[in-house]
Amino acid sequence: MPENSIPKEAAFQIINDELMLDGNPRLNLASFVTTWMEPECDKLIMASINKNYVDMDEYPVTTELQIVGSINLVLCFHK
Repeated sequence: MPENSIPKEAAFQIINDELMLDGNPRLNLASFVTTWMEPECDKLIMASINKNYVDMDEYPVTTELQIVGSINLVLCFHK
């Protein structure tokens, strides 16, 4: 670890610039899935991003939602 740090804005910009090198998924014509979500999905993700999903005892509702979501996904492909 360096003794001195850089400003958080500079760290963000460096990481953001590196991630941009991966390309824009919306422009990926080889992709067969959409990379756009409804804004409400973004809000739900941001509201729950700090949860430890591995700790199923601590977050039982999240675990139940994960199970229901997985079942619904499977049903989409096996009707």
